[in-house]
Amino acid sequence: MTLPQHKIMQNGNGFQSSTQYPFGYPLNQGVLILPFPDTAGFYMMIDGIHKNIVIDVATERLRYSIIDMNWNSGMGKVTEKTLTIPNSTDTLNIGHLSAVRHGNGRDWWILTMKFESNIFRRFLLSDQGINAVGEQTIGEAVPNSVGYSAYSPNGEWYAHYNAYGHSSNPKASVHFYRFDRCTGLLRDAHYKFYPGVESYGGVAFSLNSRYLYVSKYTKIFQYDLETPDILASEQVVAEYDGFLDGNGVPTRFYGLLLAPDGKIYGNIPNFNSRYIHVIDQPNLAGDSCNVIQHAIFLPADNFGTLPNLPYYRLYEAEGSPCDTLAVTTHWLPPVAAPNIRVWPVPAADVLHLSAEGGWTEPLTLRLYDALGRLTLSVEGLRVSPYAQVNLSELSAGAYFFTLTRQDGTLVKTGKVVRTR
Repeated sequence: MTLPQHKIMQNGNGFQSSTQYPFGYPLNQGVLILPFPDTAGFYMMIDGIHKNIVIDVATERLRYSIIDMNWNSGMGKVTEKTLTIPNSTDTLNIGHLSAVRHGNGRDWWILTMKFESNIFRRFLLSDQGINAVGEQTIGEAVPNSVGYSAYSPNGEWYAHYNAYGHSSNPKASVHFYRFDRCTGLLRDAHYKFYPGVESYGGVAFSLNSRYLYVSKYTKIFQYDLETPDILASEQVVAEYDGFLDGNGVPTRFYGLLLAPDGKIYGNIPNFNSRYIHVIDQPNLAGDSCNVIQHAIFLPADNFGTLPNLPYYRLYEAEGSPCDTLAVTTHWLPPVAAPNIRVWPVPAADVLHLSAEGGWTEPLTLRLYDALGRLTLSVEGLRVSPYAQVNLSELSAGAYFFTLTRQDGTLVKTGKVVRTR
């Protein structure tokens, strides 16, 4: 096992502007890192590019980067960086990036919301990459907001907490839905808009997936998901006790996270603090869940952050086997383009690409082996009239290729074979 060195890995800097974010990336769940299915040591990092809309900040597109931990004696390397996820260019609500395993127990679902709407975008990370799968309109519109989202450990529920409005008129709401791990679709929408001026908060599910916990600045609520009227089951299981840390900072409630030990941990909003809260027995109803405020004293200050981790102990869905072949293809359908030839097949040391007509835009060629690992990337190819790519460093075998435009839009996919 390679011990952490707390250093920037190779090619691991410059994801966001240091001028725009001099003290670090400020968004709750603004970055998500997931293991690449069936490919040991490979991870995909997902984040967004943001833009100002009058007085709001929104996400204008999602990006992905590939991390290969097989480099540098286990210290890793970023091998693909900040590439646009196809069909993600839109105005989206900020943050709230979370994930859950697909019903096949291998792939990952990621949901995002269009800006100030009730329209969800579905993305699927499989061994073929990340793909947009479709949209769904459901429930009440959600204002652009900061907050947290979470899936239940059994994968049957999805919830998001939203803090929005402005400092003079802050507002908050929670929305939760049943979730289908095979299709990525939501149903049975529930929502509550909270009164009052307290906005910061988060959500988490108990390990047994029965209880939804919502933290809202000075209170923590519990909802029983097995009752006919879930919202009517609301219980206040904690109220801020007025404790101040050594710097005089109030230790109110903010984000929540279900940890591997089955407890739920909560951080402090607004200021640096060295305390976190614990819901000690979240599987139990009411006060029996035992919220312990400012329970843990950290070795260093923490400013409103929690690890953004999915629940890894969720495997193949029981009783209803499903696979991604039912909802997605190898890659997204290519854009209309002139006939681009990739030849010969099989090829020896050189691969040729040519396009009919006046295709002047440079393209990027990527080759992937049978395990979905990136083996070759060539940018700036001019395929009209033709281009050549050297294959001499590749092992003999079959490879899948993608040709994409500079904005990440797919133009062509296919298969090539390299011979010796």
